[in-house]
Amino acid sequence: MRLERRPTRNFARRVHHEAYRDVVERQFGAWDLAAQDAYFRAGWDAAPHEIIELDGVPVGYVCVEDRPGLVHVRELVVLPEFQNRGIGTAILQQVLAYAAGRGLPVQLGTLHANRAAALDRRAGFREIGRTQTHILFEWRSPSSPG
Repeated sequence: MRLERRPTRNFARRVHHEAYRDVVERQFGAWDLAAQDAYFRAGWDAAPHEIIELDGVPVGYVCVEDRPGLVHVRELVVLPEFQNRGIGTAILQQVLAYAAGRGLPVQLGTLHANRAAALDRRAGFREIGRTQTHILFEWRSPSSPG
């Protein structure tokens, strides 16, 4: 499996809408296209994102931020037809290796209704809290304190 990451916005908007529609409808009710466009734009403009390609085919996007004292996975979104193929796991493993090499924990949040919480737990994340909308997770290298 050859995974690559590169930036682009139009594809990512489509991925966001396809991947999140079911989750948003289950957690919040009816899909509001204008609201989701605004949510996507705000998130995309706030930090650099990269397109995930599998063997040259764009399949999703990711945003990983270096923050003081931690690495934050802001978003990891894979098109529904490419989910459950190990892509999210492979990207998370790259992030965890990067963070472990720097001696830093990794944090992320997942919507309550998102099946991705199971992926986060399988990758070794533990729940550290909840907001009204998200489950908050953290991963620490087995060799790091805390």
